[in-house]
Parts: sequence; structure tokens; C-alpha cells
Amino acid sequence: MIYVNGRFLLQSLTGVNRFAYELCRAWVQMGIPFILCCPSGSIKGCYDVSHFNIVVYGWGKSHVWEQLLLPLWFSRIKGEKVLVCFTGLGPLLIRKKIMTIHDLAFMANPDWYSRSYRLWYRLMTPLCVATSMKILTVSEFSKSEIVRRLSIDDRKISVIYNAVSSLFCVSDSSHRNAREVTGEKYILAVSSIDPRKNFSMLLKAFAQMDDKNIKLYIVGGQANIYSTSIKELCDNIPTDRIKWLGRITDCELKEYYMNSCCFIYPSLYEGFGIPPLEAMACGTPTIVSDIPPLREICSNASLYICPLDTEDIAKKIMLLVSDIKLREKLRIAGYNQYKKFAWKDSANAVYDLLCSL
Repeated sequence: MIYVNGRFLLQSLTGVNRFAYELCRAWVQMGIPFILCCPSGSIKGCYDVSHFNIVVYGWGKSHVWEQLLLPLWFSRIKGEKVLVCFTGLGPLLIRKKIMTIHDLAFMANPDWYSRSYRLWYRLMTPLCVATSMKILTVSEFSKSEIVRRLSIDDRKISVIYNAVSSLFCVSDSSHRNAREVTGEKYILAVSSIDPRKNFSMLLKAFAQMDDKNIKLYIVGGQANIYSTSIKELCDNIPTDRIKWLGRITDCELKEYYMNSCCFIYPSLYEGFGIPPLEAMACGTPTIVSDIPPLREICSNASLYICPLDTEDIAKKIMLLVSDIKLREKLRIAGYNQYKKFAWKDSANAVYDLLCSL
């Protein structure tokens, strides 16, 4: 029987948690039986769990539940069983498990994280890897990082790609043609406000742009010290040119994607990067950082920038906003690119892996 670590259900629907949620949804749609175990508490309203088989055991959102209470519950289950951890580290005490490493940003750029976070993950990640039957990751880039930084046999690692939620997938005929940008002109950025998302360079580039009629809309959580320092960079930019939208629903996000001039993703480091594919699904041309994982995911369907060069960022934004033919070319390429990734395919790949154990 397949059991899933459901701790993510008590957390916001961010990138890594979306990976877990969408794969579970796909399994339900495919009729694959599994049981989710999560601690007691309020399951976030962003998750539709009406068709999930959920067992609530113990309490707390912390690592204590994952490392102690979840193994205690799992140990009482009889028969063939395997635990799947789509997020987090997974419990050390359970060896019949597969874990997921989305990226190794805490090793690649430790300064982005608190000392306690770095110490915890540097200690626990190798131990959890050693006690797992298989490792899932979300790109060939992340797989190469895991092999290199953790000295793991690549045969133990399976690449399971992210995809786009069905909500964002509209038919080609429903796409806004690139020539029909109406209303307020804005570029859209979507991600949590943290150092690796590189909003400091984006804001500096935006301030350099000649066209002062274009606005910048930013979607994502802002409740941290870094986001406060980022907002200080806006002092020399008129307040009406930037909108901080915070967390919004997927339905609202879809509308912002579809009505934007373009989408920009200036990230410094990623394991995958779902937002560019969401934008492509909505018919929005994309600008992304020229880094290996985004090259892998976006291929020839995006315009690429050097994320540390504000002049290049500003230049590429103005190029895409002003060049109708280029926008249309990227819109069509993006529509074809996002369809290469599907949650059903990824869910099938995980299930096949479990059946082979």
C-alpha cells in the first residue's frame, strides 16, 4: 500500500507543496489507491481534499511530527507498505520510503538561509538520502547537483517533472493574441520574495527603463525581512508604477497572466520553476534567467536574460514589450512548450517506480 507524508496540507500551496498536491490529485483521477497521513490542525483551504483518503495522527507542523510521530504511526501498519515524501526530508526512522529533493539551494548559496536552517538541512539531507530507497527530483539539473554535492549513484535518482495546474491550461483559440494588449500595460513577476528570486536586480532594472508608462505587478508572499529591504529599493520609483499583490488565488493569478504584456522570472537558482510554464499556458510571452534549469524547462520558448545585469534585464523587457512579432513568436512557442509537461505523466512515472521496488 502507498502512504504519503501529508504534512504539506497544513502549509501554503507554494511550489514544492504544489508538486505534492498535484501528484496526489492525479493519482485520485487515475484510480490509484493511497493514504495521506497528516498531523491534526487546519488543512489549508487552497487544497481540495474531498476525494483524498486522509488519516490524521498526532499534532504539530514541525519536524518533530515528521521525524517521530509519523514513524510511530507507520510502524503500526501491517503488510506491504511504502511511504512517499513529496516535500520535506522524510523521516529517518522509516527505510521503506522514497524522498524528494527539489533543489540544493541551501548548499549552493548558503547565505540565502538562516544559520539554523543551513545546519538542519546539511545534517539531515545526507542521512535521509542514505535511509531512502529512491530519490525523486524535479529536473536533470537538480539530479546533477544531487549527484555532485551528495556523492550519490545517479541510478538511485529519478527525475519527475513539475507541470501546470489544469486551471491555467486554456485552449490555443482562447489565448489573447500578442497584438491585443489592452488596458494598463504591465509586466508580471510571480514568486516568493526571497534572495534567490532576485527582485533587487529586477527593481533596479525597472527603474532604468525609458518607458515610464509600463507598470510592474509582483505576486507572492512578502512576510519577511528581505521583502522589507526590497521595498526600500522602490523609493526612487513612483508608487503608482509598482503593485505588490501579495498572495492571490490561482483564478486571480490566471487573469493577471493573461492580461500582462509579458512575464519575467529573474531567479538566480531553481530546481524547476513552475511560474514560467503557467504564463506560457495562459498565452503570455516569458523572460527568464539564463540558468541551466530554466534552459531545460523553457527551451526555445522564452527570452533569456543575465540575472545579474540590470541593463540586459531592462533591454529585454523593452524589446519584448515593443516587438509584437517577437511576443507572438514566444506566445506560440510557449503554448507548445508547456504541453510537454503533464501531472498525469509524472504521477504515472512515480507509480511505476513504486511498483518496481
